[in-house]
Amino acid sequence: MPPHSPEEAPRPSTLRDLPRAAWISARASTPNTPLAVLSVPIYAFSIVPMTLRGGLYLDASRTGTVLFARRRPILDGVVVGLVTAAAFALWVAGILLFDTMLVLLLGMLAYAALLIGAVIALVQPGGTTLSASGPETPKGERWMVAALAQLPGTRMTAVMLARRLIEQAPPGSILVAAAATDALHERYVRAGFTAGRARRVYRLVPPRTQRNPAM
Repeated sequence: MPPHSPEEAPRPSTLRDLPRAAWISARASTPNTPLAVLSVPIYAFSIVPMTLRGGLYLDASRTGTVLFARRRPILDGVVVGLVTAAAFALWVAGILLFDTMLVLLLGMLAYAALLIGAVIALVQPGGTTLSASGPETPKGERWMVAALAQLPGTRMTAVMLARRLIEQAPPGSILVAAAATDALHERYVRAGFTAGRARRVYRLVPPRTQRNPAM
């Protein structure tokens, strides 16, 4: 984790907060409540790697969420693979130990729920997953700001949380993000980020303690 003052820096959430964060993300991206419920599993699955690395944050009101951690795509991919393999192993063990048809049915229902959730997440505004860095991103230690989401009816909770996290970025690092919407992309640019392709943005953190205003 980046160096920070414990009195000021947000504290990372744990796996216990994963359902809440997934619900916030689903509800923020999906205006229809029943569809949001169906898409919760895929959102939870997608943020597991960052959660395990201490990169999941909820604001004090627990209505806004942000992912913020050093970008490690290979490690995150390995975590996703391990979680998938573990789930498959449990499914096979269940088939061997319990009623085969019942376990097969439960597995198919779980797969269908994930598939439906993925489709819902993809078709909703801001639901696509974009790469946070590209050829235009400077080389160096990259820290990713991602998955800003807040419950409907709340105001600026995710943005304010992201602002506090950005202020804690290590000196000399590179902040990267992929805005889900044009409005969020414009907000990043106004906060001092440099625009890239496909709504990607980046910002160089000064090597000294002096910082530019955050979002």
